[in-house]
Amino acid sequence: MRGISYIADTVEFRTWARQAPYTFNELEDDLKAAIDEDDYSENLPQKVMDEIVARQGILKDAYPFESDGYSVRVKCADPQKSTYLFCVALSLLPAAYIETEQRAQQFESVATRAAKGFFGGDALRIGAPWKTDEVPTYGKLLDKIVALIPNLGNRARDEAPNGGDGGWDVLVVKNFLDNQFPRLIALGNCATGRTDWKRKGKETEPGYIWEFFAHGHRSVLITFLVVPYVMDEDIRLRKLGVLTFDRFRLCEHAAESTNETAAWIESTRDAALDLPFN
Repeated sequence: MRGISYIADTVEFRTWARQAPYTFNELEDDLKAAIDEDDYSENLPQKVMDEIVARQGILKDAYPFESDGYSVRVKCADPQKSTYLFCVALSLLPAAYIETEQRAQQFESVATRAAKGFFGGDALRIGAPWKTDEVPTYGKLLDKIVALIPNLGNRARDEAPNGGDGGWDVLVVKNFLDNQFPRLIALGNCATGRTDWKRKGKETEPGYIWEFFAHGHRSVLITFLVVPYVMDEDIRLRKLGVLTFDRFRLCEHAAESTNETAAWIESTRDAALDLPFN
């Protein structure tokens, strides 16, 4: 049987997709129909509702649903712009519905805004695919890093390694007013899959990317990991060596997503209604 967190996610996504409240009695009937009698427990629907109420208590205004313990309903006028709903979609939908645009550009952009909200300073998405109208070449991206960390000196390369990136997705730099080293530098990895987080958080040694420049950063460096789902204790224990942003922490610092993200979420409404509970 799937865990409480997964079932709660599915209730949330179905509630949004059906555009109507989802009641305790409906949940109870759906779970009894979906779960084998030997695995089903009478207190399961209550545990799921308790989880949803707990999420509401943690995120408050950043949570796009509301629940009184008996029913769940959408509370915001435009939930498709909610980072929370975007993360639910990334957590639940089969891979066929999720393109590189959502896994990389869109999720990493949300992660960049959340990291900036948490650390302060300036933030830059540096993961592949990195090419945009503003960043037409990899050299231009490295120049933007030098602008944030001047003591790096000139960039030492023009091309991305194997056409990809330096092994990291998000860079945050927090300077003092004197703009001198040592400063705070944070490098982040993003993982949208349920398995790839195990190798993320320090996918590439942090020292590797500084080889792309003439000099070292001479600053305080920390690393962080960003995922779209709700982290349980086991995941947190596995990743104690890095700072972690899960769905709650993302929404705490970047509650609203983008129009592009909203358009994709809207396209998944039928798929959301078909998601199984088990």
